[in-house]
Amino acid sequence: MNSRVLKHFRIAVLAILSIMLANCSGGGDDNPETGGESQTNEVKTQRFTIVTLSPKTTASSDATYSWSVANVSSENYSLTNLSSKEALFAAAAEGTYAFNVVITDKGTTQTQKVTVTVSAEAKELKSFIAKVFEFKPAPGQFVNDLPVANDGDTADRVLGRANSYLAKKNGDLISLGAFGGYVVFGFDHSIVNVKGKRDFRVLGNAFWAEANPNPNAEFRGGSSEAGVIMVSYDKNKNGLPDDEWFEIEGGGHKMAKTIRNYEITYHRPDPNKVPVPGGGTGSVLFTDTEYIYWKDNQGKEGYIVQNNAYNHSLDYWPKWLKDQATITFKGTRLPDNAVDESGNGSYFVQYAFLYGYADNAPNNDDDSAIDIDWAIDNNGNKVQLPAIDFVKVYNGLNQQAGWLGETSTEISGATDLHLLGENIPTR
Repeated sequence: MNSRVLKHFRIAVLAILSIMLANCSGGGDDNPETGGESQTNEVKTQRFTIVTLSPKTTASSDATYSWSVANVSSENYSLTNLSSKEALFAAAAEGTYAFNVVITDKGTTQTQKVTVTVSAEAKELKSFIAKVFEFKPAPGQFVNDLPVANDGDTADRVLGRANSYLAKKNGDLISLGAFGGYVVFGFDHSIVNVKGKRDFRVLGNAFWAEANPNPNAEFRGGSSEAGVIMVSYDKNKNGLPDDEWFEIEGGGHKMAKTIRNYEITYHRPDPNKVPVPGGGTGSVLFTDTEYIYWKDNQGKEGYIVQNNAYNHSLDYWPKWLKDQATITFKGTRLPDNAVDESGNGSYFVQYAFLYGYADNAPNNDDDSAIDIDWAIDNNGNKVQLPAIDFVKVYNGLNQQAGWLGETSTEISGATDLHLLGENIPTR
């Protein structure tokens, strides 16, 4: 064999050996089946934004995943879906957040690191409501006043008016009417579910009583007209509140007389019916004790009573629904909380539930603030949400409180506590 042929033979052998060695090494940084430490994946995002974190892997569909914290520059973040291939992350603070994900597949294990760099948002965010998507109050004293509704108004026009009341820094009150009436609104960013802290507050007009004839009252009380809160995040990223809703489980949810899956139907009053007056208290008279008939799915029925208090319309049925014969609402009904502490109908105290509702405690009270971790699914199971984009509030009470009339939740806005820099520990 001459030297030129021998030289080419050696080159061919070396090439074959190189290929074999490369195959044996397995490219450990890219193939999780071989085990060992993988490359770091880097993600960049802005504050108050939900992002999906995932490892780079070709693991089989039977692989398992376990996410854990490696190193974070702030505790003001959320990481959920810890046993899934795709974890969900959101942060309320700038900084660097590093996480490990252990991938186990076919008896082999690999660890990858995912690092998230969070920067300040490019556009200034609003700490308050950005848009009202739905406004569907039940009949009530203030339904055609808060916001104002006129004869001939359409549902869209009233919705626009509700938006003008709430979508601003200092909002105006809207009324949700009797049980079930609701409003749906959203923010221009995601409110982060920070562990151990309350995340947002729905503003109302609740207040504590200056005096209570009952010195042995178990709960704080005054004007507490609890609205049940539901939350959702924009999972399909279309900017609309059409994803799954989760209910905030407040203190009242755990009480024995709470009724889940409660349903009530209101019947539009006949404008030609003869009123059935029935006394009153002080200057407030009951002009029709059989004004708006209702029936529920618990076998109960009754009426919303009309009174002549000077500060509201005598028309309780939504004017934009004048041609609709009935309205039906569903939800969790909380126990009645209004007590006639005077014994003669002159002084009612509406006792607040411990936590977790709108218009239940004054706006400057810690228990008007909500922790997203209180969310539950339709079966009552706790859920872990990375953040929320939308909120629904509905009246959770079906009761008459004497001359005060039906209990009706009022709200005037909502705020992101993290964006405002408020630090309220959770219960």
